[in-house]
Amino acid sequence: MRWILLVVLVMAGMVSTADAQVGYDPALSPYHDILHGRFLELTAGKVMGSGGNIPVGPRDGAIFGARVDFRARNTIQVSFGGWYANTVRNIVDADDSVATRVKPAIPHHLYGGEIALQFNLTGGKTWHDVAPFVGLGLGVVKGQKTPAADTSGYTFGTKLFFAPFLGGRMMLGQRAFLKVEGKAFFWSIKYPVSYAEEPSKQPGTGDVINAVNVSGRRSQYVPAPVLQFGLGYAF
Repeated sequence: MRWILLVVLVMAGMVSTADAQVGYDPALSPYHDILHGRFLELTAGKVMGSGGNIPVGPRDGAIFGARVDFRARNTIQVSFGGWYANTVRNIVDADDSVATRVKPAIPHHLYGGEIALQFNLTGGKTWHDVAPFVGLGLGVVKGQKTPAADTSGYTFGTKLFFAPFLGGRMMLGQRAFLKVEGKAFFWSIKYPVSYAEEPSKQPGTGDVINAVNVSGRRSQYVPAPVLQFGLGYAF
């Protein structure tokens, strides 16, 4: 009888423990709902990169932006916005000698408009107040007018771009958040015909090619990595 009573008490304790684990105290849960679905967001960061194998692409500068976020579903979010970047680029003189044809960097201002599709990895909730995400931006960018000093015929112009990104938001209550995001702009750099021609000051001889554009490719997708921070507020 004592063995039977002991077994009954042990089983009762196990059932009691299991019942306690079925219900989880919401106050202790690491997940919390994000109640609002519309945010105004301001961002600032830095554009990096090399400008491409031929360093005429934009790079190395500050970027500032603003956008509006709409959470269509718990996981899916759509954003519309614009940005400005005060990057730099090099002038490459296609007729100069190999050693001196890449000139010092000059300012190169960019103006962009973008629509972004974002996937919130924790849906409509945060995990310990953090909401990680990944996404893709598509947009159009316009570069500063080519200076007269660049006689090669190169111009950045106006073009489409795509920009994959990932990051996380730290919610500050229910109406505000801080964000850190890494992304990369991918845009096509088109090279002028002069880059494929031998420089008049140091033409190639035999198997030696001294042209700027050794490959002869007229265009190339060049990434411009970006690290930026944001502040958002619900409206």
